[in-house]
Amino acid sequence: MDAPGASRPATPSDMRLRPASMHAAWLAASAQRRRCCALALALLLPAATRAQAPAAEYAAKAAFIYNIALFSTFPNAQSGLVRLCILGRDPFGKLLAGLEGKPLGEAKMTIAYPHSGRDALKQCQIVFISASESDTVALLAQSARQEGVLTVSDAKGAARSGIMVELDVEDKRIAFEFNAEAARAANIALSSKVLRLARMVY
Repeated sequence: MDAPGASRPATPSDMRLRPASMHAAWLAASAQRRRCCALALALLLPAATRAQAPAAEYAAKAAFIYNIALFSTFPNAQSGLVRLCILGRDPFGKLLAGLEGKPLGEAKMTIAYPHSGRDALKQCQIVFISASESDTVALLAQSARQEGVLTVSDAKGAARSGIMVELDVEDKRIAFEFNAEAARAANIALSSKVLRLARMVY
């Protein structure tokens, strides 16, 4: 028997007694908690060093980018699609195939490989800037603010240069730095739950 005043978990019968609006709010909160757990797990995914296992590292980074997208809002979203573009030499190979068509709220993710930074910023909501484009990072970062595009890179010092999300491997785990100033300028909102996981916020 429960002690007087003790709380107990909600049961299915309790759910039927709640107003529809409360039930919907409970479902939304549950979905948000599941997404938070998914992001936390993505941060804990083993990611071997490039010299040891590039595929493992970039599989973890692909999962992380998807989870970041789950917690972001994009001012330039179009036709129910969130387009992730890989600009420059592709380090992911076939690892992004599993993200094609994955749900992002009411939208779906799709993958593209634009030929230029200008095309990427016009067509995409998220742009991963590979190491081969390191000479143009500063220019791309500035232009992305104007176009409302979330920029991601794993180049060292990318976040300090204005890229919004910089991915790294720390103790064989994915870590990230976040440039909040750049994101605000692009009108991109990222959940505070995600920001608490960042190694550094600028």
